[in-house]
Amino acid sequence: METNSTDLSVRSESVQSLYSRYLADRFGVNRRYQRKLVWSVEEKQSLIDSMLQNLPVPLFLVAEIGIGAEASFEVIDGMQRLNSIFAFIENEFAVDGTFFDLDALADTKSRKDRGDLVQHTPIMSRDESVRLSNYTVALSIFRATSESSVDEVFRRINSGGRRLSFQELRQAGTLSPLADLVRVISSRVRGDTSPTDVVPLRVMPQLSITSRDLSYGVQVDEIFWVRHGILRREDVRTSLDEQLVLDILIDCVIDPIPTIGKDVRDDFYDFTAAMLNDSSSMQITAAIDAYGREELERDFMRVYDVVRILLDTSDQARFATLIGVKSGGRSPRYFHGVFIAIFELMFRERMRAKDDRDVATRLVNISKTALNIPGGSGNWTSESKRSAIDAVKGVLRSAFEEGGGDEDFARYGWASELETILGNALVEQQAFECKQGLLRLDERRSVDEALLSRLGETLTAIANIGRGATGYLLLGVADKRADATRIQALDGVESARYRDFYIPGLDREARLRASDLGGYWKWLLQKLRDNPDMHPELASQVASAARLANYKGRSVGVLKVRALKEPVFYGGRLYERSGSETLEVPPGSGYSRIFGQFVG
Repeated sequence: METNSTDLSVRSESVQSLYSRYLADRFGVNRRYQRKLVWSVEEKQSLIDSMLQNLPVPLFLVAEIGIGAEASFEVIDGMQRLNSIFAFIENEFAVDGTFFDLDALADTKSRKDRGDLVQHTPIMSRDESVRLSNYTVALSIFRATSESSVDEVFRRINSGGRRLSFQELRQAGTLSPLADLVRVISSRVRGDTSPTDVVPLRVMPQLSITSRDLSYGVQVDEIFWVRHGILRREDVRTSLDEQLVLDILIDCVIDPIPTIGKDVRDDFYDFTAAMLNDSSSMQITAAIDAYGREELERDFMRVYDVVRILLDTSDQARFATLIGVKSGGRSPRYFHGVFIAIFELMFRERMRAKDDRDVATRLVNISKTALNIPGGSGNWTSESKRSAIDAVKGVLRSAFEEGGGDEDFARYGWASELETILGNALVEQQAFECKQGLLRLDERRSVDEALLSRLGETLTAIANIGRGATGYLLLGVADKRADATRIQALDGVESARYRDFYIPGLDREARLRASDLGGYWKWLLQKLRDNPDMHPELASQVASAARLANYKGRSVGVLKVRALKEPVFYGGRLYERSGSETLEVPPGSGYSRIFGQFVG
């Protein structure tokens, strides 16, 4: 294979120098090919211990993006190690029972003084902390001539020694609609989504798959696949969840459904024969194009939400238990069969479930009756798969009725959509805001008129992020536990929970105003349209796209904001987002900066 030339240099960097770059977001991670943060605390401690003993650690490989002072570095190899170093420096874990001395490093001392970091005890000696700060590592930097050369370097350094699983190697740097869909859908199901492909290394802990001894990221036991006994913890670490999504996606668009196994999966990713019209990779690319990439993602997530609703209404808490798989077992092919059966009923036969509980009841112990799955981990033949899927459809069909379509999206399809919005908000706060509601949390429970005005300012500020920007403002979602506690005390409503967010919904406010939910929502949207301080085009756009979404029986108001062709003012003032804050922009250079974000 012909490779692109690169300019390569190796230099020594101290830990404190690396940390300064890290704080300035000069280290980026491309999630299109980079694996998840999956190191355990013990693995992180082992690395730090090696450094404290002045033992060498492997070099860090980065691709230089940009020129001069504006250059940043895309981490190709060493993401887990860099994260471990910075996590220890920030007191996230101890080594030999002691925590890094935050006063030993100028950056950490400054952050401690501002309250951004908290010193844990017992504290490592100052000398030892300084020695770690001065520890030097080898940073190998190359300037690639193209994106494909970065992908190729990543594949080559990870293809030996079984460092990556087969599915991780398939995904690593593959540019195709199939690989993109597998990555995006898998991330949405796990709950580690990000609004862009390249994110700062600093936010990667929020996107990591963590165990119970870490307080951040996505808890592995709460991931759908693990919680429901479909896959095990280690399966998610090695991306078998992405392989399962791949297998399901193939059956969603390829007809007749093919035999599936390692070689078949490899063929669907293989673009070396791209000029051959009958190649598997060309076949699935054409099938995705015909279906529509966004439509396929939407329909996959709608079926996923249907399955979740069925499980919520069932007396059994786990998918594996519901279908009769023994405790501690795995059930990926059983899930595959049930998923495709529901997918075909919904989107090929245009049907919908008449009663969720009835559908769930029909799935009880189905692994021991109609759903016959061959044992072993070898190929699953087309004939066996087709037979299993048709058997499930036969069991479920009379619990479905004609009428499925877009009108069901509010019922099925918004739970995962809301989770994606909330997950992205943990990574990129600038384009997101949430409010518990419009009523004050005092005894009077009156409408907060000042809040209504602030909502207009926030919507305007999100629209001013820049050309092509999209953001969300959610109503009925709180980001403070105190608000959820207060709502429960005042309204008797317990909030649903997702990550660090509490979701009481807006239904309670409609009841307090002696209105049905639809009437309350129409009143709110009319207030938005009639706001004299808001740009009329923006107000009309937001109101037209607004919708109510159901999340675990609670109604959430979703206000979607798209930037216009130029910045907009609110009441004659220009506003912008700075992190999670909405700020007024001072005239002069501030105006020039905001308007400059819409040029090009």
